[in-house]
Amino acid sequence: MLVVVALVWTVAAAVGGRGAEPAVRPATHTALSAPQEVTRPPAAPQAPGPAALPGPQAPLPGVAEPAPPPVFELPTPTAGTPVTGDPASTTQPSTTQPSTAQPLTEQLTQDPTTPPATPATSEPPADPVPCTNAMLGVGAEVERPEHHVGERALLRLVVTNIGDRPCVRDLDAARQEVVVWSDDLAQRLWSSNDCSRASGADRRTLEPGQPVVFSVRWVGRTSEPGCPADRTVVPAGSYQVMTRVDDVISAPIPFRRLP
Repeated sequence: MLVVVALVWTVAAAVGGRGAEPAVRPATHTALSAPQEVTRPPAAPQAPGPAALPGPQAPLPGVAEPAPPPVFELPTPTAGTPVTGDPASTTQPSTTQPSTAQPLTEQLTQDPTTPPATPATSEPPADPVPCTNAMLGVGAEVERPEHHVGERALLRLVVTNIGDRPCVRDLDAARQEVVVWSDDLAQRLWSSNDCSRASGADRRTLEPGQPVVFSVRWVGRTSEPGCPADRTVVPAGSYQVMTRVDDVISAPIPFRRLP
């Protein structure tokens, strides 16, 4: 009896197991069609490879890029100007031609060969009195009575107190003049005031009998007031020189210019 029951139980179990199989397969199919998370095992540490060479680095924010090194270029030689040696140290020749014009500063100055007069103070002592024209002697002198054309003759103006007591006189350069005339005194050829702009008060105390000498180097050319650039050479011949201080005029002194 027991054997029969066991046999029946076994058959039923086998039949029941086969009948339930179709119900399980769809579940298994559904599970396979859904995406599944795959948990991978942690990667094994890899051995370090060769270090990579550093590439260009991007500039850091706020940091200026270094300026490129300066590029020096040799100067380009100008046409007709040879360049030798170091171009940077080559000196270009000057194109300025030396001036051949005669100097226009023929100005009377105190002659260094004579003692200077005593300069007057802003308030002269009570003893010296103003020099009147009657107290002044004005003369003209020429260094040599003859000189050649092309030489610069030295002409002098001499002022002397011919009174018997010291006196004060303004010897401003604008108040003095040396003039070269033709031999007949008909033509004014040159004046020391034409090309000179000197002026300024020059009050001096003149001692009795003590001359004060002023001189000028004449270049031997004509002149006119305003000193125009066109000045001609005075040729060889006989001439006269005269001087003045204000309206006190000297006697004429003759001299000759030789070829």
